[in-house]
Amino acid sequence: MWDPSYLEQPDSGWRSDTRLRPVEVVVCTTTGTFAGRTYRLDRQRLLDALNQGLAPKGSPIGRDFMPLTQVEVWSPDGSKASLASTFVGKTSILFVGEKNKGQGSLPTDGGDQQGPRWREKKPAGTEVHVSSYIIVGNMHTETWQELLETLDSNERFLPLTNARISPELATGDSEFEFVAINKAQIHYVGQPPVDPLRSSEL
Repeated sequence: MWDPSYLEQPDSGWRSDTRLRPVEVVVCTTTGTFAGRTYRLDRQRLLDALNQGLAPKGSPIGRDFMPLTQVEVWSPDGSKASLASTFVGKTSILFVGEKNKGQGSLPTDGGDQQGPRWREKKPAGTEVHVSSYIIVGNMHTETWQELLETLDSNERFLPLTNARISPELATGDSEFEFVAINKAQIHYVGQPPVDPLRSSEL
């Protein structure tokens, strides 16, 4: 029988790695909505952990399954349950919304921001259609790239900032500073029409 006191037990195993940083997230999947805590290493962004997994104590984990602890689950029928932990198959994830302000980006304290990953990018206003959801926000591309090139990248999850989601999620959330969208679940991506007055000034 499941012992709910497990929720109060100290972290052990991979979760005892002191380099892990918790991130509060809402995970929307094809079969329900999860709210809980996932993890990244102190030199990772949430997006990196989603795309690459992580290696606490030198053991690679999280490549195909996203770990969550202290979880609340909403099923399509409206029922709600609590779990000490769960592992969500990444192929079933529609998108992940970050609840903690600023944790989608790498922190400035001790993070390695060298290399091309940290080059400044240009925002592109987009409307992303995923299953029954519409997510409006900014997708960021390299300064020399078009949006389609970013969509065709090898990454599984694509970042969207200043995101607004409709309809509202089961958790009551509808706005996130950072959302990671599973590219394989995208139906289509729209862009707003170009302002002809602005175009004539360029």
